[in-house]
Amino acid sequence: MKDNFNDVNGIRVLGLTKTFKSIISKEEVKALRNVYFDLKKGELLGIMGHNGAGKSTLINLICGAVNKDSGNARIFKNNIEDDICLARKRMGVVT
Repeated sequence: MKDNFNDVNGIRVLGLTKTFKSIISKEEVKALRNVYFDLKKGELLGIMGHNGAGKSTLINLICGAVNKDSGNARIFKNNIEDDICLARKRMGVVT
């Protein structure tokens, strides 16, 4: 996958990573580790996995509800770091 954000025609996620501190053990828990994918305009994404797999964390990172540790994403031409309000307007999330 290219690292070029200029040709995004959908959603592009490049290396999203998020770590939380455990309330119980005070250790760091990697919720996401370097997630990469591309979705073209008109495609749908279904995320499946067991409890604690990082599904909600991924969506929350892309929507800007949670701050990322590293990586980036674009929704069409809108960078989630620079233009999260415009990016949110382009997304539809069903929970």
